[in-house]
Amino acid sequence: MAPGSRLQATAVLTLLLYLASHCTAQLDQGKPGLLELTAGSFVASFKALPEDRWVLVEFYAHWCPACKRFQPEYEKVAAFFAERGEKEPVVTVARLDCADHGDMCGIFKVGGYPTMKLGAAADVAALAVDKLVTVQPAARKADAVIAFLAKQLDVKFDAASTADDGSGGAGDGDSRTASESGSSTAHTHEGGSGSITVRGAANRKLDPGRGRAEDGHAGGGTDAEAEAAAAAAGAAAAAVAAVDLNDVEGATIRSWQYIVASPLLLQGPEARQGLKDWMGLLAGSHPVDRCRVGAEGLQGALDQLWPDDADQPTPGLSNLSICPGTPFRDWHGCAGSTPDNRGYTCGLWELFHTLAARLPDSENSGAVWLAAIKGFVGNYFQCTECAQHFMLHAGGEEALRVVDKRSACLWIWKAHNMVNRRLAAEDKAEDPASASHPQFPPATLCSTCRHEVQGVAEDDEAIQWDEDAVYRFLLNYYSGQQLEAEAGPAGLQARHTSWADVALVAGLVAGCLYIVLRRSGQYSLRKTVSRSL
Repeated sequence: MAPGSRLQATAVLTLLLYLASHCTAQLDQGKPGLLELTAGSFVASFKALPEDRWVLVEFYAHWCPACKRFQPEYEKVAAFFAERGEKEPVVTVARLDCADHGDMCGIFKVGGYPTMKLGAAADVAALAVDKLVTVQPAARKADAVIAFLAKQLDVKFDAASTADDGSGGAGDGDSRTASESGSSTAHTHEGGSGSITVRGAANRKLDPGRGRAEDGHAGGGTDAEAEAAAAAAGAAAAAVAAVDLNDVEGATIRSWQYIVASPLLLQGPEARQGLKDWMGLLAGSHPVDRCRVGAEGLQGALDQLWPDDADQPTPGLSNLSICPGTPFRDWHGCAGSTPDNRGYTCGLWELFHTLAARLPDSENSGAVWLAAIKGFVGNYFQCTECAQHFMLHAGGEEALRVVDKRSACLWIWKAHNMVNRRLAAEDKAEDPASASHPQFPPATLCSTCRHEVQGVAEDDEAIQWDEDAVYRFLLNYYSGQQLEAEAGPAGLQARHTSWADVALVAGLVAGCLYIVLRRSGQYSLRKTVSRSL
């Protein structure tokens, strides 16, 4: 090949690599130095880099609360290396959303989120997982991550450059977004109940999980207007006080998708038992018929697709559907202000509550429910920090008292409120003016659930609950059931109506029987008379 042709071919190859790296992966202009990857752009992006370029990749899920909290810190790491430019060692910082690209994360043996891997660009592009280092900083903070990299690369970075300038992205990583970072705006959280749009109130929602209006704009309006809006929103919420089954179904579908997309999770007897118990719970208590039927099908096929003596299931397991024919497309009540907020984790809380409320009234139904929930969270919920918190609580003394339906409903309700209190404390530590995470249910949904105590905040642990009233509310909200004997005047009225119906039916039956007997008697008399004649 002539020198000119060789030069031309090199230029074309360089241009193609440049286009591959810039057209298939994106550098977010609002997040300096952070390369956003997809499964399609992953290999090409790293092939476009020098082979010996150091690469740091975060594998995360947009629904993962721990990932959201870590996001601004990771953005600081990216900004730090972007500011260093070409100063050696050069480190390219990237991330991949495993919720959307689970197959690629499976290749890198990602079992929990967030996970960071460090290696040479050539090794990352070649998917040489064994040549990469799993980054395990002392804390999920930018300084700690950079310190870990410095030790691995045997260099000393300028410590002053890693100082927190307060610009590490909007929000606290849990659920706040740029539009929610003002002191008067609202926070969403890992769980919570559905939000209900209030007609006629522009850009305003009421979240029954918090029991207050969530304004899309910071500030504005008088206290009287806010109170009036909150009252109207409360009335709207009370009118439709029930779990959104679309979100319950969505959480069921997404959980199954995430399970089968992560082969690393489907390994070992503990994971098999966890899946078996989870399918059994869904088959017995799911409120949506198609999901219950789907779970029954999976439960029946499990022995064939994942025999007791097999460490892993056959590939056919991933071909089965948990809710065949589902109309689910997106979240309703669990929808957040952005696609990254609420969604899956909110739906999971709703699913856990609903499964508890629909348990049979047997002596050990609560214990079976808790075993299945623990099996799912411990084996298949990939937000590592969230799963650890939940399993720690599920192994506590109070969990030992979860035996029947009532104890299961109250335990998951307390666990959910405990998470809300923890998030409220974390938010206030970072921003004392931040909005809180009120306890559920709010007075707008259950006026009898709380004993009135002056000076107790909505997110305060000191709220005095009437657990009998709470249990009645939970049954009604999550399953539509009511305890007739404890339903108060309404229950008495229903019971009186039922007795009246019984009396009416009995009267009709007696009347019909009398007529039949009378006609029968008249017929017999006529027959006797005719014979005597």
